[in-house]
Amino acid sequence: MRLFGYVCLLAAIGFCSPVLAMSESEICAQIMREYGVRADQCADAPDAQPQRVVTTELSADILESHIFFAKGGTALDGDARLQLAALAAVLNAAPMQTACLRLIGHSDTSGGANANQALALKRAEVVAASLRASMADGSRIKEVISMGESQPLDSLPGSSPLNRRVEIRAKTCP
Repeated sequence: MRLFGYVCLLAAIGFCSPVLAMSESEICAQIMREYGVRADQCADAPDAQPQRVVTTELSADILESHIFFAKGGTALDGDARLQLAALAAVLNAAPMQTACLRLIGHSDTSGGANANQALALKRAEVVAASLRASMADGSRIKEVISMGESQPLDSLPGSSPLNRRVEIRAKTCP
């Protein structure tokens, strides 16, 4: 399900400390560049097509529905914060207000399997906390789980850094 194509509102990004250092026009321009959408608060932002450069064989759907992490890390970088802010805004918009989420943490194969299982769960919990802070109804995050290193992305070796991720799945709430 493509989540980012519907709507993006800036009200949801107040929780992102690096984003707070940016001016409103810089935030608007970055969201326009990254996602190709304009929020109501961004009336003065220039029209532009998304400038996201994909340097891997991953599809746009994978890039949109996954948050990627550094080796051994659980910290959200600026790109991840921006992506989660946009996702929260989309989830708060009318077309997506009935969507529930399942967050699935993954890791690469560096390190032990038990450590990778725990690390992947911590990553999923970090994503859940970020989304809950900006979603109107955080209880729509129904499941936060870890697959550890057991499910690498298709066509990638388990050791690929792209396996350090949280997968975001959305479906209509029951």
